[in-house]
Amino acid sequence: FTVNFTITNLQYSTSLRNPHSAKFSATSRVLSVLLDQLFRKTGIHSVYTGCKIMAFRPAQRIEDTEVDAVCTYKTDSAASQFDEVVVYHEVSNKTNGITNLGIYSLDQESLYINGKQVHEYFFSCCNEFCAFLAATSPAAPLAREGHFTVNFTVTNLLYTSALGNPNSKKFIATKNTLTYLVDSLLQKSSIGPAYIGCKIMAFRSKKDRDDTGVDAICSYRDEPSDPKFSRATIYHELSNMTNGITKLGHYSLNSQSLYINVVKPTTTQSPGAVIEQFILNFTIINLRFTTDLGTPNSAKFNSTEKIMQHYIDPLLQKSSIGPYFTGCKVIGFRSVRNRNNTGVDTICNYGNGSQVPKFDQAKVYQELRSMTNGITELGIYNLDNRSLYINGYNEPLERSRFRMSLKVKIAFCIVKSITTAPSSTSVYFTLNFTLTNLRYTADLDTPSSRKFISTGKIINHYIDPLFKRSSISSVYTGCKVMKFRSGRDRDDTGVDAVCSYKNNISLARFDRENIYHELSTMTNGVTKLGHYSLEKNSLYINAITREPVLREAPANLGYILSFRIVNENLTNPDSQSLEYKAAVESISNKMNQLYRQSKLQDQFLNCSITRLRTGSIVVDCKCFFQPEASINRAVVEKAFQNGTSNATGLWLGSSYQLQEFSVGSLELAIEAATYKTPLKSGKQNLRLNFRISNLPYSPELQDSRSQMYQVNKEKIEKQLDALRTSSLKDYFAGCTVKSFGPVDGKAYTNVASICKFTLDPFSGTLQKQELYEELKRLTHGFTRLAPSYELEEQSVVVEGYSPLKIDEQESERSQLQYWAIILICVFTLLGFILLLLLCFLIIFCLRRKSHLYQVQQGMYGVYFPHLNTR
Repeated sequence: FTVNFTITNLQYSTSLRNPHSAKFSATSRVLSVLLDQLFRKTGIHSVYTGCKIMAFRPAQRIEDTEVDAVCTYKTDSAASQFDEVVVYHEVSNKTNGITNLGIYSLDQESLYINGKQVHEYFFSCCNEFCAFLAATSPAAPLAREGHFTVNFTVTNLLYTSALGNPNSKKFIATKNTLTYLVDSLLQKSSIGPAYIGCKIMAFRSKKDRDDTGVDAICSYRDEPSDPKFSRATIYHELSNMTNGITKLGHYSLNSQSLYINVVKPTTTQSPGAVIEQFILNFTIINLRFTTDLGTPNSAKFNSTEKIMQHYIDPLLQKSSIGPYFTGCKVIGFRSVRNRNNTGVDTICNYGNGSQVPKFDQAKVYQELRSMTNGITELGIYNLDNRSLYINGYNEPLERSRFRMSLKVKIAFCIVKSITTAPSSTSVYFTLNFTLTNLRYTADLDTPSSRKFISTGKIINHYIDPLFKRSSISSVYTGCKVMKFRSGRDRDDTGVDAVCSYKNNISLARFDRENIYHELSTMTNGVTKLGHYSLEKNSLYINAITREPVLREAPANLGYILSFRIVNENLTNPDSQSLEYKAAVESISNKMNQLYRQSKLQDQFLNCSITRLRTGSIVVDCKCFFQPEASINRAVVEKAFQNGTSNATGLWLGSSYQLQEFSVGSLELAIEAATYKTPLKSGKQNLRLNFRISNLPYSPELQDSRSQMYQVNKEKIEKQLDALRTSSLKDYFAGCTVKSFGPVDGKAYTNVASICKFTLDPFSGTLQKQELYEELKRLTHGFTRLAPSYELEEQSVVVEGYSPLKIDEQESERSQLQYWAIILICVFTLLGFILLLLLCFLIIFCLRRKSHLYQVQQGMYGVYFPHLNTR
């Protein structure tokens, strides 16, 4: 049977693609051991024989890696039949809800057994059913928990600023590794049966950052039947298991650095009183996590901690444990949802003597929920209403609403299962597009090849969410990649897929034009699909032929809507930022909902946000309608005004207050023709060369199979992807490093690459000067390529173009003209001198000759007797 899952703390690299690489072998061995340990604890342990890792694949996020494994078991007649659902449940339970596999963190939605995933609705029904049974059964006594701290120093781990940031990859990876190593030791100790787990709270700098201090809080069940906790015993046991506090896995320890301490309040207690603790966790959604909050004793940490205590203490003093409550202490702040929210972890103390009732975490949970307005408000802070935990206890949001009988529960699950089952009457349509950054290879022509299967899965992973957000989301059943095609010169890859939907009466008709517009909007104008780049005019829905021919098509009506949102601010105008994307998605959804609920719902196609501007958010939006005589600018404007008007002004949904809206017509002749039958797009490659001054050249960089070549090639190509955020983003398809070379007289490395651009028929060719100027801006004047590489100044050349070279050529030309002028002057002067000499010689000769004769005149005329008669 096959097992597929995604690891979120293992970054994919090219070495994981090569089955013969050292990294592939080492990682597959570790995962095989972890899977063996996992399946030997399941119901198939008696027939299970082993697992083999077949491949690692890049995931949607660059930080993740997908894993494909094949596992085997003996088909013993005595053994029960292999049940995928049962095995899925067992694996889910033993990986903590599909979150941890040994030192690795897992994506909760990524587990597949034999290509199948137990659907969420099945779990929700089971959870509701179990909750119902639990409510009707007597509750088991709540276990008490004890806590103790563990501190030690690692001497072969250099402290860096990344270890001070709880959200950094290095912090998370090091935390997971140390947690795994510490857990293994404490599970073998005297408190092993009662041990619950440890959590790394912080790393500290020791000895001027040469060593790293580790602070952890561990917990155990404190019940009479469990072994008694003794910190001295635990200290000796850990000392023995770490070879005298010198070795923890591959880490070296400072032998004097281990401390074990019981978590107790600092206040003195009256005789006979016992102090107990409970852990309180929640998430604040209007407090953005920063590095300061992850650093204990920083000014921001201390001030926020005091505010938390100011709000939490009065609530617990008003609760059922109020008379015995002594105080809470914030032990850490966590990054939640990519630093947008902040998680809070606290330990609270209360006196629990013989006269004090037993601590009831469910009751305290209910009281805090009531006092925080349904877990939404805590003073000035807004809370995530699903984030409150008391000693790990949490109630689902809808728990109080499920009070139906057992028969109704079962009927509800059965009906839900039936209604979500695929309909027998499915209708199919074709989907075609071209990927410009996936090179076509022979493997992609073989449906049974590993590359075909893995690429098909990735394409499906990207396509499915698009259709689930489209107008056919309620009836969409899935897509399957049927074929990959070679593009121009095998640089591009065409994709042919067949998709299906249920022929449901709730869907008036399948509108391929509407689907085209929706997919075009969701792929950024048919340019982006996950990490793939698309050829801008390659998308077809139910196309009769893939050969694009320009022909007349009736243009849909389009209008530009502009308005200002006055109750929200946009601080980051970068279209790739999380804030910008979230705002675009939210506003777009509300615009589409407005027109789908208006009188124009039958003619409405879709709206897409084209631009957001900073300050009070100024929105530019395009909306499309089917061509009908009744549709005009005034009608579209009136529908917008009716959908946004209420007693307090203009509101888009309940979130955005509007001002200054306008509606204008949009010329769509070209767009309509393109979207019906796209024009051919041009392709242009530009050679890019530059020199890296902080990458010493090595002959290993000429070997394309070496790790040094692969790592630097991948990093440089990733840094050049910054062009996707430039003014050329609509045309940029990607850059490929072709070779590395030496630089004469310097220890620099010359990089030769090719950047590809896809141009529409009306944009003409891309000028190399444009690319040069964009690179100049992105590299801070050709000095730095992202944080990794420093560039030799003025070494960037685009298709032979560089202003520096032009200047040199012009200088050379001007210098050549200068010397030519000098030479001309010199030769002219010499010629003049020679001419003077020649004239002087002629005159001299003539004068000398005139002295050789004597003129005489006689009676018979003039004669010239020669004076020299010899």
